[in-house]
Amino acid sequence: MLATTTPAAPTAAPTAAPTANVPMLGYEVMDRDHVDSVALLQAACDAPAGQLQAPFAAFAKHLREHFARENALMTQHGFFALHCHKDEHARVLKVVATLEAELEEGNEARARLYVTEHFPDWFHTHLATMDRVTADFLAQAER
Repeated sequence: MLATTTPAAPTAAPTAAPTANVPMLGYEVMDRDHVDSVALLQAACDAPAGQLQAPFAAFAKHLREHFARENALMTQHGFFALHCHKDEHARVLKVVATLEAELEEGNEARARLYVTEHFPDWFHTHLATMDRVTADFLAQAER
């Protein structure tokens, strides 16, 4: 399942929190945001049962700010794949907003699955593809 869909409730306990080094793209603003994203994701993964709402909210707030910074940079520099990349951010934020609403109602199963499995899978692919191309483009544009 892609991170751009709302995950179904898990049938078993979620897997252990994802741990991996964050690949550096060589573009400081993006690299810093990615490191922060992983730290906040880890905090959400580590939240005890029944206590996911606050760390998920911090993670979600960061994602909104992170994606807004990236979108602004892409717009400012006329990135050729702006709309595709921006649309991907919007799809993820829509899922995150849905999960935030579920957490407000005391439902944390799908948000827990999202932070432990779905988002990490999406994030690593996104960094290796869209963000890699974007970082390279922005570095060239600023020379």
